[in-house]
Order: sequence, then C-alpha cells, then structure tokens
Amino acid sequence: MDLYKQNYRKLLQLLPNLHTIRTPVKLVLLGDTDVEVSVTERHPHRLVLRMSRYLQRPYREAMPDPDMTIEVYLLAEAVGALTYCDCFGSRKVFCPELMAFSPLAKAELNNFLEQWLSKMIMDGRRQSVAEIAQ
Repeated sequence: MDLYKQNYRKLLQLLPNLHTIRTPVKLVLLGDTDVEVSVTERHPHRLVLRMSRYLQRPYREAMPDPDMTIEVYLLAEAVGALTYCDCFGSRKVFCPELMAFSPLAKAELNNFLEQWLSKMIMDGRRQSVAEIAQ
C-alpha cells in the first residue's frame, strides 16, 4: 500500500466522520495541546484540510507548530500534503507565484504527515465524542 493510502487510513482513524466533516474539530489528548482540524475547501470528491497544533508561549499569542494543509481524495482514499509551517519556516509542494512544483518537498511533507498521524494514533489522540455525533 502506498503512502497516500496509508495516510488516508490513519486520518480516517483520527476523524471517523471525515467524509461528512463540515465544522472545525479538535483532536484531543489529555494533558497536551489540541490539534485543530478545519475544512478550507470542499468539493464533491476532494477536501482540503488545515491541521494545526498551537504552542502556548508565555506572554504571547499561541503559535501553530506544526501547521499543515492536506488534500483528501475521498473516492481514491488518498491523502497528500500541500503545505507545512512550523517555528523554523515553511514548505510548499507547489508555489503558485513561481509556477513551480517540488518533488522533494512533496516527499518530505508526506513522510512527515505519516509520522505525525502515526504519533497521534499511538498517543491515543481522538476526536471528541460530542463532535463525532454532530
């Protein structure tokens, strides 16, 4: 099974209502900062999600770290990373300003996404029951 399909299955474990998600949801873990997931685009067979974990900083606003944009192909059951941002910088798979695609960024971001999703599953992070019922 390829990485895109693995990432889809892992995302589905974390978000059981992935196909019907409309409002922002939180993936919670007791004693840790929530990961917020919101739909930025919705098409019949494709979703674009933003996943952000906010770091609390003393005397400052919370900062997303990491902050990823991912696309979900519902019929193909595949997930791919589009952008990544953390306190050190950002990466994009495609830069519209330069009309440039980076295969290296694509590989690195999708590998990071796989690791992040795996860690959230191993840690026991889950969508709250109240949000699943909506």
